[in-house]
Amino acid sequence: MSAVREQEELRREGAGDFVEVEILGRTPWQLFWVRFRRDRVALGALGFIVLLVLVALFAGPITSAVAHPPNAQYPGALDPLFGTPTGPSSKYFFGVDQIGRDVFSRVVYGAQVSLEVAVIATAFSVAIGVVLGMVAGYFRGWVDTVISRFIDVTLAFPILLLALGIASACSLGNGCASGLVKPGLATVIVTIVIINWTYIGRIIRGQVLSLREKEFIEAARAGGARSSTIIFREILPNLVAPIVVYATLVIPQNILLEAALSFLGVGITPPRASWGQMLAEATPIYDTAWWYFAFPGAALLLTVLAFNLLGDGVRDALDPRTTT
Repeated sequence: MSAVREQEELRREGAGDFVEVEILGRTPWQLFWVRFRRDRVALGALGFIVLLVLVALFAGPITSAVAHPPNAQYPGALDPLFGTPTGPSSKYFFGVDQIGRDVFSRVVYGAQVSLEVAVIATAFSVAIGVVLGMVAGYFRGWVDTVISRFIDVTLAFPILLLALGIASACSLGNGCASGLVKPGLATVIVTIVIINWTYIGRIIRGQVLSLREKEFIEAARAGGARSSTIIFREILPNLVAPIVVYATLVIPQNILLEAALSFLGVGITPPRASWGQMLAEATPIYDTAWWYFAFPGAALLLTVLAFNLLGDGVRDALDPRTTT
């Protein structure tokens, strides 16, 4: 639009002959980046997430350089008179817990768990939901009925109660599926995938029901393209925007669900550090050891907030009604 305005201004000012100005087109992803970088809040959230990823990747070197191993116990760090946890100090930045473990190290390693759950569980749930949603929306008929009714039944259960039931069943003994799903991180990921694929499946089904009636799909059918080719080469590229938006918005939900399961004792198993597990351990002593509750709670709050803000920014930037 700026190039067109420039031409009109030149005409009004009597600049003489018509001046040809080249108008450069932009791809959808170039438009996305132009819109996204204007959102300072989303950029700040992205910067925090990048920092969090780096902290999680280099948790070992970081804790070795400035802190202590996450599961090492230091009885000398406890109060010498009462044996209670001590607060932040120059040696223990976030204080220590009831058995003398460095809270800073455990918060840093807890970031690994949250990000692993966020990435792996979201990737699997989105992949399953996208495939089944496309199949249901494209073929319709009995295929759509079976998949849609299964989604409805799954969504009828209270999310947390269903997650607790699945996680509890898999957190005992050798786990579930003949030992294939082990207690701990695998159990949490499988639980989240079973619950969360239904949401993206319903969204994608609705999108595909609309896309399958478009002219380019009719042209592909007329050209003799197979159904699998139409689904993955014609329909799937047009679903990238809603998939990206959904993935960025569901990541914080998965982080909170993992923290809730760990808080209730059916998530990440000790001695691996988890923010939800740390909050559960800190609950009985929060009034005397505030640091053990405050720091993992703040890490969870900031992480979920950053992903939510990033998701909002991505959604706004991908909205075609947004002006550039």
